[in-house]
Amino acid sequence: MHKLIVCDDELTIRQGLMAIIKKKYPKVEIPGSAANGFEAYQMILEHQPDVVLMDINMPGMSGLEVIEKSKIGSPGTKFIIVSGYDEFQYAQKAVQLHAFDYLLKPIDRNKLFETIDRALNLSLQEEINDAQETISSELSLGEDAVHDIYRNYRETDLSLSMLSEKMHVSSSYLSRVIKKETNMSFSEFLTKVRMETAITFLISHPQCSTLKVSEEVGYKSQHYFCKVFRNYTGMTPTDYREKNKSIS
Repeated sequence: MHKLIVCDDELTIRQGLMAIIKKKYPKVEIPGSAANGFEAYQMILEHQPDVVLMDINMPGMSGLEVIEKSKIGSPGTKFIIVSGYDEFQYAQKAVQLHAFDYLLKPIDRNKLFETIDRALNLSLQEEINDAQETISSELSLGEDAVHDIYRNYRETDLSLSMLSEKMHVSSSYLSRVIKKETNMSFSEFLTKVRMETAITFLISHPQCSTLKVSEEVGYKSQHYFCKVFRNYTGMTPTDYREKNKSIS
């Protein structure tokens, strides 16, 4: 749900704006209104609104000062400046602060709605773009992680923490990405890669010992390798090799 905050030092204007906006945009949340600049700044940081209607002449801290301070704490907020001053210096400063629009009092209702519509639509499009970028980034990261596992499965100390450190992301985040990419946890996928490689190695290198195969796929312990292999295939490496030798 989108959020909108009304900031004006005149109570009747705040109440009037909130009333017509609630009626026009019933699905837009209005968490409150602010009567001074300090209150406005705190509300913006707390609620991270999509749109703020900001009176330029606010007590305590001017509307322009609030906008300037809020750019760091709430960078996605669209500020629609409302002013009784039709002066170039205010409009120029508003442009410098990348205010979304500049409306003069008394506010034309149709102009107000048209401006809010544009601000909400832009906010929605930015959310869609951010989501697409996140999905694209996760897909790319997932593919990179899978490729890294295939490249490094022979390393006996290969771990999720090692991989996440290499990719400069947290272990928990990388774990979710790998799960999304493979439908398996990191350890499950690593085991699958190692076991499928071991199966191929057992069949293609009949003279290699089980110890050699276990080392080739990243296991320090032959005993542990045999245990994992049996859990994966239902057979010991020796039995698997003999069975497939007789089939071939």
